[in-house]
Amino acid sequence: MNAKELSQRLAADAEGVAAYLLPGGKRRGHEWKAGNVHGDEGESLSVCISGAKAGVWKDFAADQGGDLLDLWVAVRGGSLAEAIDDAKAYLGVVEAMPHREAKAYRTPEKPRGKLAVTGQGRALQWLKSRGLTDQTIEAFKVVEQVRGERVYAVFPYLSESGEYINGKYRNIDDKRDMRQEKEAMPCLFGWHLIDPKARTVAITEGEIDAMSLHQVGVTALSVNQGAGNHQWIENDWERLERFSDILVFFDCDEPGEKGAREIITRLGPERCRRVRFEAPIKDANELLMTGAEHADFDYLIQRSAPLDPEELCGADTFVDQAMDLINPPGGRSPHPRLALDQQFDWFEFRPAEYTLWSGINGHGKSGLISQVMLGLMAQGEGVVIFSGEMPPPRQVQRMLLQATGTPRPTRAYAEVVKMWLKEKAWIFNLVGTAKLDRLLEVFEYAARRYGAGHFVIDSLMMLDVPEDGPGAISLQKQAIQKIVAFSRRTRTHIHLVAHPRKAADESKEPGKLDVAGSGKISDGADNMFSVWKAKKDEAPPNSSEPDAVARYEEQRKKPDAKLILKKQRNGMVQEYTQNLWFNKETMQYRSSIRQQPLSLVPFSQEDRDVGLAPTL
Repeated sequence: MNAKELSQRLAADAEGVAAYLLPGGKRRGHEWKAGNVHGDEGESLSVCISGAKAGVWKDFAADQGGDLLDLWVAVRGGSLAEAIDDAKAYLGVVEAMPHREAKAYRTPEKPRGKLAVTGQGRALQWLKSRGLTDQTIEAFKVVEQVRGERVYAVFPYLSESGEYINGKYRNIDDKRDMRQEKEAMPCLFGWHLIDPKARTVAITEGEIDAMSLHQVGVTALSVNQGAGNHQWIENDWERLERFSDILVFFDCDEPGEKGAREIITRLGPERCRRVRFEAPIKDANELLMTGAEHADFDYLIQRSAPLDPEELCGADTFVDQAMDLINPPGGRSPHPRLALDQQFDWFEFRPAEYTLWSGINGHGKSGLISQVMLGLMAQGEGVVIFSGEMPPPRQVQRMLLQATGTPRPTRAYAEVVKMWLKEKAWIFNLVGTAKLDRLLEVFEYAARRYGAGHFVIDSLMMLDVPEDGPGAISLQKQAIQKIVAFSRRTRTHIHLVAHPRKAADESKEPGKLDVAGSGKISDGADNMFSVWKAKKDEAPPNSSEPDAVARYEEQRKKPDAKLILKKQRNGMVQEYTQNLWFNKETMQYRSSIRQQPLSLVPFSQEDRDVGLAPTL
C-alpha cells in the first residue's frame, strides 16, 4: 500500500487518528483542535475530521500542514517510511506478499578516477556544456575516468545512506559506448539526494535529465536503462511507497511514451502524473539548455495530468464534437440520409452503427433495402451486399430496374448504370450459408481497400448461426457482438435482416420484441426498421361493375407499404412511420401516391425509352 492509498485510509478514520496522535486535543464541530504537534495546550493546530477535506491539518502558529501521514511524521518524528509502517500497524494493514527468493547482486567497488569537479577535465566540460553547474555535478558525485583516448563520465548510483550500489559509464564522445557495473543491482539514480520526508518525486529517462531537474529545484530520480527496461521497480518498490505524487518526465517520443505508460501502470495510475514537453523540446535537459528556470518546469508540472485509462475521458473534451452535431459545419450533417425517391430529414445513417431490418416474410424487406442502398450510393457511399437467398444476377436485375425506373432498360442505359455502380457497389458472391467470420473478414477488406461504408447481411438465418437448439441463443448473442464490434472498429454501418416470430396474422407490423431469437439481436441494434406491406387486390376489377371500380380506386390511394422506424438510439426522432407506394414493374418504392417511376441514375433523353422514367 503506497502513501497515497494509506493517507486515504487514514482520512476515513480522521477523528480516530487525530485523537491517537494528539490525545490532549478536543473535538470542535468538524475539527480536532490541539495546541501544536508537540501536544501543548491551545488550539492553533486544527485537523479536519469529516467532509471532503477529512485528514487535512494546519498548525497556524508554526505554518505547517499536510495530510495525516505528514501529521504522523510531525508528531512522532522519524522518517516518512517509518510513519508509513506505524500507520499500517495502526490500521491493521497486513500486506501478504508472495514469498520470493531475494536476488543476489554484486556490490561493486567504487569507480576509480577523480570527481569531475576537482579538475578541468573533458568530462567536466562536457557536463557543463549540457547546462549543468559545478554544484549539481558535485552533488551527484560524477567521476571522470580516462582510458587511453576514451573519456568516461561515471554516474554513481548511491543508496540513501551514500553506499555505492551501481554505476553507469558513459563515453562522452560516443553515446553507444555505455555500460553499467556488472551484476550490480538495477535501481534509480539520485537516492542520496532525496529528502526522507519528501512526498513528491520526478522520474526521468536519463541521469542528466534528473540532474537538470535537481538543479532547478525539482526532486528527481532517473531510471538506469532508459525507457524500456524496468527491473529497477522491483528493487526500489518499497522506497517508492512513500511518494503520493510521482511525476514521470520521460522523453516525448515513441519509446518514452510507451515506457511512461508501463511504469505508471505498475507504480499506480492514481499517484502518477505524465509531464510532457512542448515541441520541439524532447526532455528535461534540452529545456534547461534553453535557459529555462524553475518557473518554466513548474509550468509543465502544473499542466501535467494523470495517465488515465484510455477509456476514461472527461466529458468536456467532447463539447466541440457535440456542438458539431447541434450545428453541423456547413449547416448540414455529413452523414448520408435515408433516401428513396427523396432524402428524409428524420433519419441518417451514422458510421459505427448497426441497423436491424425486420418484417414478415414476403413483405418486401430485401427490395426496400436494395433501393435504400441505391440512395446511399447516390450520396457517395460504397455498399457491399450479401444475400444468401438470391443469386447475384437477380440482385443486380432488381438494382437495374430500381436505378433506371423502367421495366425494360436499354443496353445503353444499362451500360451507364454499370459505370455508375463501379466503385460504389460490391456483392459477396455466395448463395447459401456464409460463415460469419469469413464474411466480416471480406467486409473489412472492402472497407480498407475500397472505402466501403455500408454492409448488408440478408439475412441472419443465412449465416452459420443456429436458429434454435441447445446453445443457439448464446451463439446468436455472440454473432451480434461480433457484428457490433466490427462496425465500431471499422467505423462502418452494418445492415442486418432478421425475421420476426410467426404471428397470428399479418395485419400488424412486427416490433422490437417480435424479432425471433436472442434479445441481443434488437437490443444491440442502434436503429431498427420494420417493413410492412398491405394486402391489396392487384388485378383491376371488371369495368362493368362501377362499385368494384370505385373500391379499387379508393384502395389504390392507401399506402402499399410502410417503413416504420422502431428505434434510433442516436437520433432526434425515435419513432416514425413513412407511407410508401410500390411500382411493381420497376420494383420502386415512392413516398407519395404518384405511381410514375423515377430514374435514380441520370441518362440522356435521346437514348431513353421514351416516357418511361423521369429523372430524380
